[in-house]
Amino acid sequence: MSDNTPVIKRRRTPSAVWFLPILAAIIAGWLVYQNYRDQGVLIEVMFDSATGLEANKTKVLYRGLPTGVVKSLKIDEDLRRVRAVIEMVPETADTLTDEAQFWLVKPQVSLSGVRGLETLLSGHYIGFQPGMSGKTTDTFIANDQPPPPLKDSDGLYLTLTADNARSVYQGAKVYYRDIEVGEVLSHTLSPNGQRVLIETYIEPRYTGLIKENTRFWNASGIRIKADLPKIDIQVDSLASIIAGGIHFSPPDEDAKPATNGTRFSLFDDYEAAQDGIIVKLRFPSATEISEGTVVMSRGVQIGRVKEATVTDDFKYLDTVLFLDPRAKDLLRESSRFWLQKPQLSITNLSNIGDLLRGSFIELDPGQGAEKLSFTALNLAPAKRQLAMGKSFELKTDTLGSITKGSPILYRQMPVGEVLSYELGSDGSHIIIHAAIEQQYSHLLSGNTRFWNASGIKVNASLRGVSVSTESATSLLLGGISFFNPGDGKKSAPKSSYTLYDDYQSASDNGKLSDQRFAGALKIRLHAEETGSLKAGDPVLYKQIRVGEITDVTLNKDGNAVTLYALIEKPYKHLVHEGTRFWNASGISADVSLRQLDLKMESLEALISGGIAFANFEEGAAIKTNHLFTLYPNESLSELQPLGIIVTFPAGKDLQPLADIRYKGQTVGKVRNVKVIEQGKRIKAFIDLYRDGHFLAQEGSRFWVVSSQIRLSAIENPEGLILGNYVEASEGNGKAQFQFKGLTKPPAFRNYEGLNLIVQVPELGSLMKGSPVFFRQVPVGRVTNFDLPSVGQHVNVFVNINPEYASYVRADSEFENISGVRMDLSLFGGLKVKAESLETIIGGGLSFTSPTDSPKAASGAIFTLKDD
Repeated sequence: MSDNTPVIKRRRTPSAVWFLPILAAIIAGWLVYQNYRDQGVLIEVMFDSATGLEANKTKVLYRGLPTGVVKSLKIDEDLRRVRAVIEMVPETADTLTDEAQFWLVKPQVSLSGVRGLETLLSGHYIGFQPGMSGKTTDTFIANDQPPPPLKDSDGLYLTLTADNARSVYQGAKVYYRDIEVGEVLSHTLSPNGQRVLIETYIEPRYTGLIKENTRFWNASGIRIKADLPKIDIQVDSLASIIAGGIHFSPPDEDAKPATNGTRFSLFDDYEAAQDGIIVKLRFPSATEISEGTVVMSRGVQIGRVKEATVTDDFKYLDTVLFLDPRAKDLLRESSRFWLQKPQLSITNLSNIGDLLRGSFIELDPGQGAEKLSFTALNLAPAKRQLAMGKSFELKTDTLGSITKGSPILYRQMPVGEVLSYELGSDGSHIIIHAAIEQQYSHLLSGNTRFWNASGIKVNASLRGVSVSTESATSLLLGGISFFNPGDGKKSAPKSSYTLYDDYQSASDNGKLSDQRFAGALKIRLHAEETGSLKAGDPVLYKQIRVGEITDVTLNKDGNAVTLYALIEKPYKHLVHEGTRFWNASGISADVSLRQLDLKMESLEALISGGIAFANFEEGAAIKTNHLFTLYPNESLSELQPLGIIVTFPAGKDLQPLADIRYKGQTVGKVRNVKVIEQGKRIKAFIDLYRDGHFLAQEGSRFWVVSSQIRLSAIENPEGLILGNYVEASEGNGKAQFQFKGLTKPPAFRNYEGLNLIVQVPELGSLMKGSPVFFRQVPVGRVTNFDLPSVGQHVNVFVNINPEYASYVRADSEFENISGVRMDLSLFGGLKVKAESLETIIGGGLSFTSPTDSPKAASGAIFTLKDD
């Protein structure tokens, strides 16, 4: 037997090749199981219309999570409805009972609010509310409206019963002290149809406000009670007017908290709901009082008249007042009631609000034991008498708006009043009798100055019209103000004083300053014009009055004005050489295509004028009468404009407010533009801001930059909307304020980075902005080009970005890669080469650099490599 005879052995285990079909069978079985397990539940939902429904797109959402998708749509057999076949996720199988509900969610705008707004972007979807009980089914009818939310959230669920659902809708809010604390979930009729059941939800953090005896009332809409001559209009918040709303009373701390399902009555209005205090009040029978008349106490409404009936003998009018329980402590034996009627006269407008509201009952609280029955006074009690500390007389030529009761003002605060007035014995003047209250009597001295602060004073001149007034009280009632000159002298009060016409006269045109300016800092302010500024106007710091203008004078040359001002002693440390002042009168508006900026100072400065200041930088201390510049507004005070004049050739479209830019940054504005030399040139009056003052020197250059549209790009595209601007480059010399503008931008400019000159035989497709490449990476751009005097070549000015400047060497070679290069030969065919679409349209340069060559210096000149 040969050694090569094969030996046959029987394998005791299956071949490994059989494991592959077994593994495939296991995987297939697992996939079948997974498909069976993940298979959704098919149901049918009937809709009135298929609007907003799309097969394989419209989703079913539950609390924002997808729970199904519409698989197909078909018309029902009776052609009246649309049947949507929906595949629900398996997890919903147990909740698909006859109590489950579906509805289509789409944008809806109504008086009660906006719903489904998110579907404007995501599309319509089907809302789903699971059925927690009931029989399993696969056929449903969609609701027209969302069902009430499930009561499964933390909080308090209440049921309110009412005779009607006036202005109360699903989603209407529940308010406590006008703060939203809950909402209406739904409203339905009771089983017997006699009442309306309103399901209400209160948020968890407010559940402690609801007690078992809490009272709810309907606060929706506008309620009008008309009973001539009395018309009562009750208006709640705008939200409750539009969408309906419910309010409830303050909680009773001693009552038990309400629980879920507690029922409350919903009253028609506040009065019907309140459990107030009943007070009986008797008036004479001729008193004009009707049901609903308001009861006030010190300006606060505390109740209304609930009933008003005349006695059998017609002598009295008995009323029943319904008062707020909190007014219980006001009802004492010495408390007084009377009917307050509105009064209106030329000299007394203080009761304008009462005129609109009508007559009301006033309660003056008293002392003593508690009492609930009163007899009203026939007339309002006399006004509280002035606690006189010092009486005196004022002599004046005219009375003006001053009348009995006009206030005596000190720093616009009432400290006394006019008692009476009479004509002097000789008829040449008027004597006013006045008094200062005891607590303010120390303010009077022998040199006190009084002036008539009544009404509005208008001072008109060729320079403008200035309007001034004191407090609103003195504007309506008339008034007298006074001050004590700050000369340090104080003498005993006199019995008679002169009443000056205005503050200017009383202060002798600012020469006599108020004593609050003792030790004050005197400053001067230079301005081109004053506007509405005048003596007596405030000096403001952070909208706080810290000083006052004492005088305004016209300079001798008539070209400017000087204002004199005093800074009060506590604030004079705020003023130093770095301080900047501006006119704070009225409203400052900066309107342009870039922005709309409105600024105003205090209301006092808005009405009567004033100046303000701020410290934008540190500065040394100043001496008395230091001269400051008064800028027209706050922005200019910070920018500190410096005026220069630049003359440009005609044809340059330059408008006022155009920017002055330096290396892309705005450093000034064009204030005005004039045409000169019979239209051959234009003169631009320019304000350089503080950061641009360095441009006002010899050697600085200015030129107009306009938009240019090319095939490859638009240069200065913002100019198409905002207009042209002026670009500048700095000089190096003496101060200079008049310049001759360039007709075009300078050819070579020292940009940041490496600036080079590449000499090319012809410009070709190169243009300003064309890219410069190194290894096909853009590293710079063409900034400009120019023809030298000999005209043998074109100088192309190139700027390399700072981070790539080191790649340019002294013997770098530049190549023009503009357009498309084609090489056609008989045997080699056609070869087309182009760098990029950008270089095809707009041209471009590229360069190569040896590694062992020194770096190129700024200003180096290169010759274009031959093709």
